Amino acid sequence: MNLYGNFSGVLSAMTTHKLCGAAESDFLYLAEIHFGYTPRGPLNFGRGYYLRNGTSTKAPILAAAGDEFRLPFLVALFDTKTAVMLPPLDLDKNPTNKVTETLRSMTSKEHGVTFRFAIEVGMKRLQREEFEWRKMVGKQDGDDGSLKGSRYTLVRLAPDFPVASSSKALSPDLADEDCETVAELAFGNIMLELKGAGSTGELGERWSLMVVMTALGIHWLRQYGKTNKATVGAAQKLNSK
Repeated sequence: MNLYGNFSGVLSAMTTHKLCGAAESDFLYLAEIHFGYTPRGPLNFGRGYYLRNGTSTKAPILAAAGDEFRLPFLVALFDTKTAVMLPPLDLDKNPTNKVTETLRSMTSKEHGVTFRFAIEVGMKRLQREEFEWRKMVGKQDGDDGSLKGSRYTLVRLAPDFPVASSSKALSPDLADEDCETVAELAFGNIMLELKGAGSTGELGERWSLMVVMTALGIHWLRQYGKTNKATVGAAQKLNSK
């Protein structure tokens, strides 16, 4: 799955991206930037991305990722939480009544900065599990998270891993060999590829949607320097007081 700039020449193209399959011609969904100037959609005055359930700005909002509240820039800069709003688990409920999940940023000795979330997985019998985006550190990658070629892997934490209810409950790093890789994310020309159990569909559609939205969330954070290890470290210290 790839994210392309929308170069259609219309004004709305300045605030939209095309979410496509393997090729740009396989246009699946529209990702729209919401700047929070008006309380339109689930983010209200918060800033972030809306994923439209179709290929136009008139399609219903399927999910959102960004700031849950409109915060002053310096306050938002040191907020380690990104809201991810998904449709309700009960499909009979109003799809506009979004369920808010949280993507948490934290520093990591091995990976610089990681992004962790919990979500229901499975096809029929759902269970909640934790996953973590980890930066792949290469020769050209630094700790600032700002390089165009940055790459991340999404790992499935151990099934018996305790699901954190707050940032204070987050545990230390688990070694890469102890975790299953279920997706890879590359920036520059943004590309998301599901791997292993993530590619078979066994983790479910809700998990797949969450992966797409957390990828958009990390992309949003990068635009504001919030994947910088020093910034995330300072934010953690402020939030721990």
